[in-house]
Amino acid sequence: MEDKGTEPISGSPAKSLPLTDWKKAFPILSRYASNKLLMKQDVAIMGLYLQKVTMMKVYYRPQLVAFPLWENTIEKCMWPIFMQDFHDNRNLTLDISIEQHQVFFHDAVKYVESQSWNLLKENVKVSDLFDFLDYHRNTNVLLLNMFSMQADFLKYRLITALYLQDKGLIQKACEHAEKEMSLWKNYSNFEETMGKLDTWRSEFYQLIDQREEIMERIQINSMDKRIAKLKESHLII
Repeated sequence: MEDKGTEPISGSPAKSLPLTDWKKAFPILSRYASNKLLMKQDVAIMGLYLQKVTMMKVYYRPQLVAFPLWENTIEKCMWPIFMQDFHDNRNLTLDISIEQHQVFFHDAVKYVESQSWNLLKENVKVSDLFDFLDYHRNTNVLLLNMFSMQADFLKYRLITALYLQDKGLIQKACEHAEKEMSLWKNYSNFEETMGKLDTWRSEFYQLIDQREEIMERIQINSMDKRIAKLKESHLII
């Protein structure tokens, strides 16, 4: 079983979370659940997840999240590509007391705006998305041995390029994948999670020939009744 290191998009709803305030701050996002504000972004679903954290008091932790729309079933689309924490001016994880939400909300929005790489917009540059994926890959130490998530990043890049039908982007996505896979050779535990590297490489490049099938899956998954209600954001070159 692949270790995604994250939880599925569905699950027990968190109560008393201030989604209304966050929705006003980011109007492109729509309410998906009582702890999620999301939008469709061409090949994926992007948005904010408010994770409930219980310490001495009850806190919530905003996270930037994305979910794939290209999987074979809607159930598989419910596992995130990434979940990225935000940090305050002390570089601590942005945990906000629900009781003191109104006191810290204004500053929290600023942190999220400055650290979301311009991804929570109506129109998003592909370069911003790819730069964020590089940043997340290189700064999140938990990803070091989480090859399934690293592989999802590579698929995200290539499928985005295929969606936009840009030959230059496709070539860059393949070159990036080759650099990443050259590093995977150094990890003896890669095959425990992902199987033979040569097999994975072959299946990755098969995505190029499967473009029409992938686009059809994205369209079908986008028609799911909960996803269809989300507002739309678009990737631009």
